[in-house]
Amino acid sequence: MGQSMSETQPGGLLVRAKRLTSLARQAREGAEAVQDHTRTETALAKLDSSLRELETAVRLQSKLVEKGVAAQTEFDLTKAPEELKKHIVTVGRPSPQLLQARANDAGKAVRALSDAASSAWSSWAQSQLDELPVDRLARLGFERKGVELRLESMRRIATAPPTPDSVDAFTSSFDTVASRLAKVEPEGPLDALLAKLPCHLDELTDDELRMLRDDHADIAAQIVLRVE
Repeated sequence: MGQSMSETQPGGLLVRAKRLTSLARQAREGAEAVQDHTRTETALAKLDSSLRELETAVRLQSKLVEKGVAAQTEFDLTKAPEELKKHIVTVGRPSPQLLQARANDAGKAVRALSDAASSAWSSWAQSQLDELPVDRLARLGFERKGVELRLESMRRIATAPPTPDSVDAFTSSFDTVASRLAKVEPEGPLDALLAKLPCHLDELTDDELRMLRDDHADIAAQIVLRVE
């Protein structure tokens, strides 16, 4: 059937135009709401990931402070969460932009903490290794291989970014190695000789070579000569 006379009149066309405009506006608002929801979910996921990374960085910092590696941090980690909480209470749901800004703040804190932790760790770990009297290794006997393996592991850990587990592993191995080496009684001339190694043969005196041959044959048997 054809259209009624009222629908073809100017008044009917105006009503239809208004109806179409309203439907279009509702569709547009619905699409914008979906987009806003999607952006909010994305920003929330980013913020959650950043906060998890921040928690890990703070746990590491606490471990380093506990072990005496680093001093207590001066970073203010409460300001951003307090501002976000205040916004939710006073304004309501935060915008995606605000959530992204807080995620960026958390990311900056993570980077600052991680850089400080790595710097403090590498310096401290190397100083610990330098304290060990490794010139006594040759006098450990059957324990030498195990101690050398621990030292090798400690050197790797010292040059890698720290984690709570690696810090514990290093300090545990350090205590073990230090204890083993402390059992070796200091012997001035022999320790001085061993501290020279590796070296060229002509860097050893006749007295040192005689001492190795006559008094410390077990140590001499561990020294390997090679031609460069």
